[in-house]
Amino acid sequence: MDGIEEGTLEDLSGSADERMQRLLELEAEGTLPPQWVRDQLTLALKAWAEAETRLGIEDERREDY
Repeated sequence: MDGIEEGTLEDLSGSADERMQRLLELEAEGTLPPQWVRDQLTLALKAWAEAETRLGIEDERREDY
């Protein structure tokens, strides 16, 4: 299995399921660059944190109502 060059990879996008599917496809094509994988993890964690913040605000709004 050959490695995939980092410069040829775009960031994962879409829903969590779409990102997971694309990640599996890329893994099947070859070894992914560690820095790219780390960057994708960072992006996913940031998106998760933003979603948690939005959900927390919505929950507080319901409690106040």
